[in-house]
Amino acid sequence: MDKQTLIDKLTDADGVDDIVAISKEAGKSLNFEEADKLLGRIMQTKNDAAQLAGDTVEKIATEFFGI
Repeated sequence: MDKQTLIDKLTDADGVDDIVAISKEAGKSLNFEEADKLLGRIMQTKNDAAQLAGDTVEKIATEFFGI
């Protein structure tokens, strides 16, 4: 999966199950706890303060998936 597709899917994820499925599709298995943590960080990027601090879904995807 290319980087932009992964970022788009992560941005649109609504729940932990979505994150688990996306991570498997991207070739990395996350357990429920890891997926919950990742979802929480993604949700935080939608906050204006996080965006101003430079926390983005792209940054998170790079950190978690190494892309």
